[in-house]
Amino acid sequence: MPSTYAPTRLSVAPMMDWTDRHYRFMMRHITKKTLLYTEMVVDKTLLHQQQNFDYFLGHDDIEHPLALQIGGSDVETLGTVAKLASNYANFHEINLNVGCPSPRVSSGCFGARLMLNPELVRDICYEMIRQVSSTPITVKCRIGVDENDSYEYFHNFVQTVASSGVKDFTVHARKCWLDGLKLSPHENRTIPKLNYSFAGRIKQDFPDLNIMLNGGVSSIEHAHQLLQDPDLNIDGVMIGRAAYNYPWNFRDADRLLFDSPNPGLSRREIVAIYLDYAEEMQEKWGKKKREKGTYAMPTSTLMKPILNLFNGEYGCKAMKRHVANRWSRDESYQLEIRDLVQTAIDECIPSSVLDKTVNDDKA
Repeated sequence: MPSTYAPTRLSVAPMMDWTDRHYRFMMRHITKKTLLYTEMVVDKTLLHQQQNFDYFLGHDDIEHPLALQIGGSDVETLGTVAKLASNYANFHEINLNVGCPSPRVSSGCFGARLMLNPELVRDICYEMIRQVSSTPITVKCRIGVDENDSYEYFHNFVQTVASSGVKDFTVHARKCWLDGLKLSPHENRTIPKLNYSFAGRIKQDFPDLNIMLNGGVSSIEHAHQLLQDPDLNIDGVMIGRAAYNYPWNFRDADRLLFDSPNPGLSRREIVAIYLDYAEEMQEKWGKKKREKGTYAMPTSTLMKPILNLFNGEYGCKAMKRHVANRWSRDESYQLEIRDLVQTAIDECIPSSVLDKTVNDDKA
């Protein structure tokens, strides 16, 4: 069944160990409109952890619009898991990972390796669509894999997969090397050359498809420029590492890209809200696993989003050193996150940085 929702103009890419629920909660107080993605969740994990969906798929209502990304290669399993996930929560979309170059992923014959078998991707998407009637099924892919890097190959891949009923493709505009050069995941994000023209050509060849561009997008201002490019004529832009490393850059995203009011919160206000949330998470889940098979919300995991909130600002490096020094003296699970964060901020970050809002940029 074709998707019936308008494609998002801006999204944050799914990133393993980065776009967890804590990052998304913080990010949602910076931008209300940007589509956020979960980390990729492996289909078999969800199939065998249905009793723990609150941990693997749980999220705060404020995180919406929220997309779920799934990885796998078995048609039946992915269809079943898509249905289970759709029944669990009202995700904005369920996205199939056809772009991740990680050896752990590609060795399991999914992620980017699936691009070598477009008929299998078509069958997977058809089954997911058949199982899920209320949630759009989308695909995130590369423009090519190994020597299969011609536009003709990419065109055939999109055409084949689209025959399943999928209408929404997020295109990482780099090929990736799985064999041959055997690049690392980091190298696959930087060494293959960007080729935005493939995204523009595929939109021209398939005007009824929604094409979102990913790869090398450095800021919301860069995203805005790409969306205005008539040669590309793309429907949306996805930002990856820059969104995690510089989340404060998104403070003007709602106005610039969605013609909507920005949240307008200062970083002092965001930190205060986030610390209340973090303490609630630890009260519910605990700081440390109590026994085998249980899950926890360790202080180290909850700290990660906050550490990048001040990147590029005076005092940020000192704040990170302060946290690292505390870490070296105490076991992390014993540290109180409020004390750890508040002390580091009070000692290292100027009030002018803490209290600045997007409105101050325009003063």
